[in-house]
Amino acid sequence: MSYVIQKKIANVFKKQVSKNGFDHVSVSSIMRATNIRRQTFYECFLDKYDLLRWQVNDTLEEVIDNNIDYLPWQSIMKLFIYEVDANRRYYFECLSQHEIDVSDLFALHLTVLLAHIMDRKKLNKNKKARASMWITCLGISNSIIHNTLSNEPVDYELLVVQAIYAVEFSFNVS
Repeated sequence: MSYVIQKKIANVFKKQVSKNGFDHVSVSSIMRATNIRRQTFYECFLDKYDLLRWQVNDTLEEVIDNNIDYLPWQSIMKLFIYEVDANRRYYFECLSQHEIDVSDLFALHLTVLLAHIMDRKKLNKNKKARASMWITCLGISNSIIHNTLSNEPVDYELLVVQAIYAVEFSFNVS
């Protein structure tokens, strides 16, 4: 199915989840709002969980993966954390469901960024650096999630600074 159709469905899904909560969004309501036949949804996605996975992956590819060759890694980290903060209600709702591990999706895309840093520093064959990469990605992801779910979240720019410090410390980069 066309990427444009998938994106249109995903955008309506994101708006509805932000407004009504994940549990109160149905395939029928999404397709009524898009004015596309219901069968088209199932040609693109298995269910709303598959749509959630696709939407988060698509967003993170746009923010992280597709910018690696164009922006400094610090700017990409800031874009990523800003994306989550700017869409806090949506991600809060996504994190409240337990079928898709959004934290894991965050960490997987962060590994793309950190693998690029490791490659530039010629650390990709270093066993300790690879282990540190995954733990650092999980830590950054968990910090973002904790902040998203918190009743008293810190400013996203503080999280950006902390994430950048963690990467710099782990890989001796700046």
